[in-house]
Amino acid sequence: MVAMSVVFKYKMNAEQFLDYIKKSKAKNTAQSYRNGIRHFCRWFKNDFNNQVLNEILEERKTSLESENPQERKKFELLIEEWHRSQLNNGASVNSARNRYSSMCQFFKFFDLDLKTSIIPSEVKKTVISERYYPLTIEELRAMYHVAALRGRAILLMAKDLGLRISDFRMITVEQLPNLDAETPIPFNMETRKEHVWTKGFLSAETVQILKTYLKTLKNRKKPSPFLWPSNGSHPLDEDSFGVWLKKLAEKAGIKWGNQRLSFHCFRRLLMRASIETGVGLTAAKLMVGKAVANSDGTYIAKAQLRGAFKKLSKFLNVTGVESPSQPKLVKTVVNQQREITDLKDTIKDLTGRLDIITKDFSQSASSQELAIQDLQRENEAMRERLNEACTLLNEIEALQRKFEGLKQIEEENQELREQLGQVMSYIEKFGPIWEKQFRELGRKVGNEMQQLARG
Repeated sequence: MVAMSVVFKYKMNAEQFLDYIKKSKAKNTAQSYRNGIRHFCRWFKNDFNNQVLNEILEERKTSLESENPQERKKFELLIEEWHRSQLNNGASVNSARNRYSSMCQFFKFFDLDLKTSIIPSEVKKTVISERYYPLTIEELRAMYHVAALRGRAILLMAKDLGLRISDFRMITVEQLPNLDAETPIPFNMETRKEHVWTKGFLSAETVQILKTYLKTLKNRKKPSPFLWPSNGSHPLDEDSFGVWLKKLAEKAGIKWGNQRLSFHCFRRLLMRASIETGVGLTAAKLMVGKAVANSDGTYIAKAQLRGAFKKLSKFLNVTGVESPSQPKLVKTVVNQQREITDLKDTIKDLTGRLDIITKDFSQSASSQELAIQDLQRENEAMRERLNEACTLLNEIEALQRKFEGLKQIEEENQELREQLGQVMSYIEKFGPIWEKQFRELGRKVGNEMQQLARG
């Protein structure tokens, strides 16, 4: 009883719990808690408000402090009676169980826990409900076919992890594992509802689509740490996910009638597939972060979970992309990825060079125009020089022709000189004889002319 005095030393206010679930729980979960508590209050006190809730807390506190064992079990007996009343009034087994859970959480928040061990199992019983639409893998493939990039990434990741919407929407980019690791890649996070760490995996097809999707987040005007951001920096709310899912299902031609189609369908799909493939519910619960008995979780090693997920991912494969199972194939893929990376680097380098050339060309257009004009002027000058050279060549050819004529004249003069030389040599040789003869002939003629003159 000393411990009780420590626990209840502060004043309890039911509004604290209502604020807590509003801030910390998913929207649907918080609404479910509130509805369950309201139903109990109206059944027990015929009213629902903060004052009535505080009265119930005080009664629960008093009953736990009582010396009477029967009095200490007062609220456990009330819960059992309330449960029967719900079933008698047409409530489903699952609805009655969910309302019971709401009251358990309400009392637990104030350290006034119900002793569930003495509450009959019928109160805690759940049955497979037909209320929720059982999404099939064929329908998931049809939705993927008509979805945009972001929608495809959501579909594949939700299918792999089977998380509640309250956890899925809060995933951040930093929480993602190394997407270049060998698939399937482990993905762990603490769930908000049960505070249990998930032991899930990301399949090869999910990793492939995530790599493409992450590139789009880098181009956002408003950066956000969340993987599924809204138009601002906050994550998408639960209602937005619900609206998106229903619109996508309608686009894929899925008819769910009067059943409910919610984000929880991915979690149910994974659970159902684990049964159909023989993986087992215990392994599936560990993957999605659902609480299991320690004795069950101890016997499932990490390697076994990896193998179990590989089996599941083959059954739930949407795109045909699977994790390579042979080392040779892994090596081939790695080499191809390296070649692709090298090609991308080459293209990037060439693109950079082209940008520089284009930039330089645009910046130096006027300079290039001036250079072209200078070339044109030089071309004109070269043409003038060429014309002058042609004229000079013509003159040289004319002079050459004249020189050839002079050379011929020179040759003729040389011939005349030779003939003149011959004449001169004759004159030199016969000149004295000719001179003597001319003198004698002159004397004769002179004598004859003198004789004629005398006569």
